[in-house]
Amino acid sequence: MRTSIKVIIWAHVLLLLFLIYCTVDLMTLPLQKWHRHVFTSEDLNPSKDSPQKPMIIPKIIHQTYKDENIPDIWKDGQKACQDLHPDYKYILWTDDKARDFISKEYPWFLKTWDGYRYPIERADAIRYFALAHYGGVYIDLDDGCQRKLDPLLTVPAFVRETTPNGVSNDVMGAVPGHPFFVKVFNNLQKYNRNWIVPYITIMFSTGPLFLSVIMEHYNWGRVPDDASVTVLLPADYSGKADSFFKIAQGSSWHLGDAQLIQAMGRHIPFTVFCGFVIAGLIFLMEWYIYLFCVRTNFRRVFDYLISKIRPARGYRGRPRKDSNILANPLLGKNESMV
Repeated sequence: MRTSIKVIIWAHVLLLLFLIYCTVDLMTLPLQKWHRHVFTSEDLNPSKDSPQKPMIIPKIIHQTYKDENIPDIWKDGQKACQDLHPDYKYILWTDDKARDFISKEYPWFLKTWDGYRYPIERADAIRYFALAHYGGVYIDLDDGCQRKLDPLLTVPAFVRETTPNGVSNDVMGAVPGHPFFVKVFNNLQKYNRNWIVPYITIMFSTGPLFLSVIMEHYNWGRVPDDASVTVLLPADYSGKADSFFKIAQGSSWHLGDAQLIQAMGRHIPFTVFCGFVIAGLIFLMEWYIYLFCVRTNFRRVFDYLISKIRPARGYRGRPRKDSNILANPLLGKNESMV
């Protein structure tokens, strides 16, 4: 086999290994058991005869927006949450308020905060810090409350299950200092990467994919009961008369690429087929480029570069001082004629 072909093959192998390394967490998400701890019907709708569980999560509702001018489409949902919970403290995290909080309480994170490419990344990050610091319940503005949240406050922490897999960050709750949310914000800097595509960058740096991966890691070890994370199932989240939330139009952070990626998610078999077709076309193009290089002078250039990277085997050079060949033949002739 030609050395050049070996180099091309190894380059593709290394690229494949790098891609697997970068995406292994995502590929293993479907294998996770998210139902280790879930809210049961009895937890959420206890009978009158059952003992009442104490509420351990603080009665605080956190929400985020760039300023205090909430869009009309979300005002009804916001008001419903406030009206249903007059005994809860309400905190609206505006951009300025959130940055001041980070600069005072978590100054080590301020550089990452200011460096985020998209505002939604900061909106995601502040909810993790707020829950870890104060505790309470975070609710997206497009999630309007349908019933009291009190049954959700009986566990150390909770998130909701999303489709097709993983957990979401639009509704979450925790006691102050819960180790899961501490782990979440401690990993924000590590996962702050640019994946070129805005939707993927946001989802995997601070969004639901990021949160799902951290929960996957969190559940690898033995988690004590007082540090557990309980999952709210989709039917209890929304869609039924006794669900906790009614969803308004949201996803205001979605850019143009989001529609394409969501369409791909709805047609996974076709997406996989197209992926194989594109990969095949790329390999075919590389093969034709290689043949072109072999049939032209590019081959000499390629072989020259390879020889510089890896010296030829078996070469034995002889030191100059041991050579019996005259360094200057003309000088030798002149000396013999004297």
